[in-house]
Amino acid sequence: MYRFAYTALLLLALSLGMASCQNDGYDTGDSAYSYITAELVLLHTNSNKAVAYATLDDGSQLQFSNKFGLKWAEEADADYRALLYYDKPLDGSTSVKARGVTPVPIVSISKPEKVEQMYTDPLGIESVWVAKNKTFLNMSLLLKSGSTDGDTQQTVGLVEQGRSTNADGKQHVVLEMYHNQGGVPQYYTVQQYVSVSLTELNADVVEIQANTYNGKKSWIVEK
Repeated sequence: MYRFAYTALLLLALSLGMASCQNDGYDTGDSAYSYITAELVLLHTNSNKAVAYATLDDGSQLQFSNKFGLKWAEEADADYRALLYYDKPLDGSTSVKARGVTPVPIVSISKPEKVEQMYTDPLGIESVWVAKNKTFLNMSLLLKSGSTDGDTQQTVGLVEQGRSTNADGKQHVVLEMYHNQGGVPQYYTVQQYVSVSLTELNADVVEIQANTYNGKKSWIVEK
């Protein structure tokens, strides 16, 4: 079971803090023989709850020269979806030094009957793509945000709106973006990655429909 996964509708509450890079006690020094890169990964914790290695979306693995703990990775021998910043060695080594980690939520698909009220407030979608190892559908969202004195937050999710079989026999699922701005001011844009487990989708073709600031748009990807 992946952590940061949500069952039923359990819409994903996003805050500005989730978009910031977290450094939980590991070195961020520069190296003359590497450069910083960022990739979506599955982090794997060991029996001591330290992050031991990461699996990239192409199926390859990275070992960490600096084992580290994360406040939000609280379980031993568990997998956590994240955006990893690390020093990528120029010599091709798979042993790397982590620079920062941001949790990436895994959005579970909701059925329409489970959604009490469907919100389609506009949002931005920068890109939609399938991981090379066919484990996740990834989305880069662009959300308008801003600070307030009150306890406000916006919510996003995906609601299944239909399934069909294409002429070539492929299973086609239509997902609609749920977005409730929730009273959050729209002063600036925040990027937020989210992932969807392709195992849960059980479809060959995925169509994402969303109400954007430029009207309704669709994104279609294949496994």
